Amino acid sequence: KMSEATPYLKAPPQLEGWVGNKGFDPLSITDALPVYLVREAELKHGRVCMLATVGWIATDLGVRFPGEMFQSVSTLQAHDAMVKAGLMQPFLAFIGCLEL
Repeated sequence: KMSEATPYLKAPPQLEGWVGNKGFDPLSITDALPVYLVREAELKHGRVCMLATVGWIATDLGVRFPGEMFQSVSTLQAHDAMVKAGLMQPFLAFIGCLEL
C-alpha cells in the first residue's frame, strides 16, 4: 500500500489505526521510535513554536522583561544581547530542566 501523503513512498505499517493517518513519514522515523512518542514530540514542538511567535510579536509591540538591559533590545538583537550579558546558558539550562 502506498502513502496518501507521499504517493511515491510505501505507507508505514506502524501508523495504521492512528487518527489522522495519511501515511506521512518520509524519513521513516517511526521505524526507530514509537509512534506515540513522535506524536507527543510533534505537539510539544508545535506549541513551543506558537509561544515563540507570540513572544516575537509581543517584543515588537514593546513588551520587555524588567531591567535596564532589556529595554533597548529589538527582537533581532535579543539573542546576541543575551549571550553578551551571560544570560543565555542559565536560560538554556532552565529550559533543559523543564524538558525533563
